[in-house]
Amino acid sequence: MPNPVQDLYQANAYPAMSHPICDPAITAVAAKLAGLTVPPPSCAHILDIGCSNGHHLLALAKRWPDSRFTGIDFSGEAIREARQTAELAGIANVEFIETDLRNFDPGDTAYDFIMAHGVYCWVPPDVRQALVGFCARHLSGSGIATISYNTQPGWLHRQALVDLVNLLKTRPAAEKIGHDPAAILAWLATVPAPDTPQAAYLNSVLHDMFAKSADILSFDDFAPINQPVTFLEFVGHTHASGLRYLGESQLHANFPLSLPEGAAESLAPLAGDPLMFQQTIDTLTNRTFRSSLLCRADAPVDPRLTTATALHFAVRALHTFERIPEGARLVDHTGKEHGRFEHPLAVAFFSALADTSPETVPMQEVLERVSSIPQAQFDPTLSLPAMARLVMDAARKGLIELRIEPARFDSAIPRLPKFDHLRQLSVRRKYPLVDIYQSPCMVPDSRRTLLNAMDGTRTVDELVALGHVDNPTLDVRAWLAHLASRGLFVNQG
Repeated sequence: MPNPVQDLYQANAYPAMSHPICDPAITAVAAKLAGLTVPPPSCAHILDIGCSNGHHLLALAKRWPDSRFTGIDFSGEAIREARQTAELAGIANVEFIETDLRNFDPGDTAYDFIMAHGVYCWVPPDVRQALVGFCARHLSGSGIATISYNTQPGWLHRQALVDLVNLLKTRPAAEKIGHDPAAILAWLATVPAPDTPQAAYLNSVLHDMFAKSADILSFDDFAPINQPVTFLEFVGHTHASGLRYLGESQLHANFPLSLPEGAAESLAPLAGDPLMFQQTIDTLTNRTFRSSLLCRADAPVDPRLTTATALHFAVRALHTFERIPEGARLVDHTGKEHGRFEHPLAVAFFSALADTSPETVPMQEVLERVSSIPQAQFDPTLSLPAMARLVMDAARKGLIELRIEPARFDSAIPRLPKFDHLRQLSVRRKYPLVDIYQSPCMVPDSRRTLLNAMDGTRTVDELVALGHVDNPTLDVRAWLAHLASRGLFVNQG
């Protein structure tokens, strides 16, 4: 029987990608705040289903040498590349297996973390069932699975654009427009749209698709199988297979940032029905994608955890801290404001956190810094409940990121910038670099020569001179500082 999914993956290499949304350092936090204490990812067994060439998994394996990692994929070519990369990079705590999930039987092996990014909606129904059934059988007692999927009803609007592109590429006009989705999307982006809410939304969807590379589009929006589901359908399917929904892999995704102030209060009648609450906000926000956490139905989930738990994690700033006459505000790299604060405790917290950026530090370190700020009026014996509420609110709003462990590194530019072996291999293959937080760092081809030169043999001045050969207007020092701020150099700790 023809298998269009396997045909696509055999004919085309899946783009090298990392997925910060399923990084165990953040999913462990989300699980614990949902009442499940998972094993520390630094000493765990971690499985990546649909690992492709291992780009995501290998970065995690290098980060946690005391953990065991397994990646499976049905693409023999991808698995061969993953094994070769592991050998060349000297990463010995990872195993890559060429197999179909429907035939994968690891015996009585239990996994503490299972990641399945870009699988659930993009495979036939029997594989989808195999995925959730496998998770139910092979999660450890306190293990979690992170499964991503496209959601309805938000995808209905996106589907209209996909259908239009698929129709256009079969028409005679395609000879002038182009036959591939990327070319047709580029053409559609040039067509003036009417001034209506519907047109504005479709235009935003169009530009979101257009921003993806042609390689990604064929595996995502225009994949041979792409069957979005409602949140309740997903939860019902996984529950029937022996799994329990815990929440989203990112805390702020449990209450989307697109919802305005006051929405939570208006939705209060659904407080006793959390699943219907999530389905309602999916409809209200036109959400098209989720990355959900699941555990075994019999996992020891304790619903009695309080906000004080938030003070036991590590934390990092996600925005730039600026003082203003009214107190302080947080802005992103574009200057967009994400929050204002007048209360002395909030101002002191974000000020102290800014002093530790871009590292992730234990919450206790931030609290000690807050204690040294007189204006904060912070009494460790009396103010902890207020601080815990502040931290939880900031995490839920996406103003900070809570992580299960610190991430320490020197964010200054090293004297002799150098990438580790794994990142050097990514440079040679023209893959994105994976930073210390598992986020991809995309690099223009014009800077590849400069990247290849970051092998620890050249000073910053020499790299500046070399960089100006192909990029005469590039501020090389500023770019090196950016790379250093993402923990990309080997001599940064």
